Amino acid sequence: MTRHSTLLALTIFGILNTAYAEESAAEKSTENVSEGSADAGIALDSMTIYAAPIEEAFEKTKDVRKELGMATDGADLLKKTAGVSVIRQGGTASDPMLRGLGSTRLNIAIDGVPFTGACNHRMDPATAYVTPGSFDNLTLLKGPQSVKNGGSIAGTVNFERDSIKFEEMGFKHYSSYLYGSFNQQSLSVDTSLGFSGGYISYSHNNTRGGNYIDGNGQEVGLTFYDTRNDRIAIGFTPDDNTLFEISGLLSEGQMGNATIHMDVTRLDRSSYGAHFKKSEINSWLKELDIRYNYTHVNHAMDNYSLRQLEPFHEFVVMGQYWNRHFAKVESTIEINPEIELVLGAEYTHDSYDANAAGGLAEFVDIPDNISQEDRNHILDFDNIGIYGELSYEPNDNLRMVSGLRVDSLGTRTGLMHAAGETIPLVLSGSNKHRRQFLFASFLRMEYNFDEIPLMFSMGYGHAERAADYWEVYSNDGFDLKQERNNEVDLALAYQGDKFKAELSGFYSHITDFILVHRGDSADNIVAQRVGAEFTTSYALHDYLTVRGQVSYVHGRNLTQNVALAQTPPLEGTIGLNFHYGDFTAMINTRLVQEQKRVHASYGNSLALDTTPTIGFITSSLELGYKPHPAVEFKFGMDNIFDKTYTEHLNRNASASSGGPSVLKLNEPGRSFWGRISIDFDYPS
Repeated sequence: MTRHSTLLALTIFGILNTAYAEESAAEKSTENVSEGSADAGIALDSMTIYAAPIEEAFEKTKDVRKELGMATDGADLLKKTAGVSVIRQGGTASDPMLRGLGSTRLNIAIDGVPFTGACNHRMDPATAYVTPGSFDNLTLLKGPQSVKNGGSIAGTVNFERDSIKFEEMGFKHYSSYLYGSFNQQSLSVDTSLGFSGGYISYSHNNTRGGNYIDGNGQEVGLTFYDTRNDRIAIGFTPDDNTLFEISGLLSEGQMGNATIHMDVTRLDRSSYGAHFKKSEINSWLKELDIRYNYTHVNHAMDNYSLRQLEPFHEFVVMGQYWNRHFAKVESTIEINPEIELVLGAEYTHDSYDANAAGGLAEFVDIPDNISQEDRNHILDFDNIGIYGELSYEPNDNLRMVSGLRVDSLGTRTGLMHAAGETIPLVLSGSNKHRRQFLFASFLRMEYNFDEIPLMFSMGYGHAERAADYWEVYSNDGFDLKQERNNEVDLALAYQGDKFKAELSGFYSHITDFILVHRGDSADNIVAQRVGAEFTTSYALHDYLTVRGQVSYVHGRNLTQNVALAQTPPLEGTIGLNFHYGDFTAMINTRLVQEQKRVHASYGNSLALDTTPTIGFITSSLELGYKPHPAVEFKFGMDNIFDKTYTEHLNRNASASSGGPSVLKLNEPGRSFWGRISIDFDYPS
């Protein structure tokens, strides 16, 4: 152990020990006050009840609607979490990275249904389809510490809505409206009407904004966006333990893209699902969960509809079409009070088509609607996965969890052409078929101490991932080997009444890591990663809390003996939260270190390393007032000091968008926003 890590460990131990001593003293003081009281619980409630222990190690759940801020998509919700970075490519549709890994290494699910995207340039990452105001919770699981959601190289994210259950005739309603700088507007409506036997639910969201201004006062072109969706669901709840829901969703949108030569002109999605869930079936079968979902995405992009096409400059229009069938059956079995078994099976079928057109508009007619042109079948994925997770709790202190998963993945390609069908060159991976078996497993121990509100967790996980749509198609990587990640995760969490802290760390060794070169080819290498996150909060007073977090990842490409491309720098956040009556205030300062460790021209399916980036400091402010339990007003100011800065994880801005190919995309400058929210149930 190095001198710095030793000092860090001693410092954390000292903080925990001091906090425990303070809370122990507070407990004794409270016991003295409550001596002789008719109800000791009244006194205990003020100081000595510790926060509830962590239910799942390495997992965090957030209340989305409390942290909406100026969020435009799911990535904006995620980026406030320690260890999460995002790659910006415009005003919205950022791509999230956990500990420096993203794309299909980070499993994204929407209401438990896995989601990816259709664009061969990744202009529509999964989080681009997440409208923040439509969801209740965000759950993030770090590392390969579960097998329920596929082989998890980096982790798993699930955006979900709360289940709906009425005890009597009534309705629930949530709506919010935001207006902010750069003409950003966001309207969200989520309402349901029902009775004890069922309900009908409707949600609507429309988010849009214009080009933003950076800290230099310069307009960053092609960062506008306009997305909207509508969802309706009908549920049947004959008793407290039964749910059957059918749902349908339609969404569409357009957005500029400041980083490549085309914009998104069509972001259409239709999704239909059925979900059955039954609990407490008998003494041993505790739950049965069955779901089916069908998704169709119609995505188009061009270089002339949303930007100016110069005379005698070639027009380009491309379409990608994605269909997914997903089915899952999962059961929870209680073998005895100490042992629980989860068994599940999944089936997924993905089909991708594409078409394109181009030429000089002076000589060739531009298609009226690329979706109506002949399509070329690109590839299919079909996957069957079976898994099991076993948990053993011999007492209240110890919990052990293990899991095993096997996936049979078939990949079949059609006639694939280079550059998204715009070039007649046939890719080497065309007209091929293969089947791969992917394995995932983990073993984890969680221990809660008796005399101190401290939990220690340690886990080992293995996960495998085959080349995805972007690596097979955009990088001509059909013959790439499957990645194999072996990872050790550790966590130490202290959950006191006034003081809370969590330190988590990991070591990861990935064999046959898929590394993209120049954006059009990929190779397998051996990668090594190590990192940690530390979060803490301390209640200085009943109405004043100081919070902080820090995260760091060190990645190395062992094959080429260089830094692992697209690794985020050291960063931390310190904040102060004020809460008094109906008023809240929060100020946060984010500090990001320079990143010199780059591997130029290498990266992932969205972004490549270019040059080192300098560090920066930014601050934000949020004020809130709740005049009524159902009504809340919020006001915010981001980048208070109008700092000009870029994130290290950055999609290169292309020359066609107004700058040289090595230019990094600046972040927005000082911006203001205001939001009104209405949230109530009737009867309450």
